[in-house]
Amino acid sequence: MRLLKDNSIGVISDSAFFKLNGKKHLRYEVKKKGVKEKCWYPEEELGPVVEHCKVTVEGEKDQVLFANIDYNHEKGEAAIHITGNNPINLKEHHGYHLYTLLYMLNGMRDD
Repeated sequence: MRLLKDNSIGVISDSAFFKLNGKKHLRYEVKKKGVKEKCWYPEEELGPVVEHCKVTVEGEKDQVLFANIDYNHEKGEAAIHITGNNPINLKEHHGYHLYTLLYMLNGMRDD
């Protein structure tokens, strides 16, 4: 699976190398969801397999939580790294900002 530049997700079904003007090029045949025909895309039109997102949640008393999320489209799984500021120790965070972050992350589950 790959993310395309138009933010749609496609499955690569074939690839081809060819030379044009003395340069090597790579094209991928991609099947998009909901589209019957497959299309060929140059490598630069395919986005990364892994997307990165950073979420910051600020609470009262200047408490801040950071969630760095890496979503791998090929594996269909996310790696989440949570850090905090004021206090740095995550066990010392209490309040609505903590519940907001946990509620958001819980919504990412694919049950």
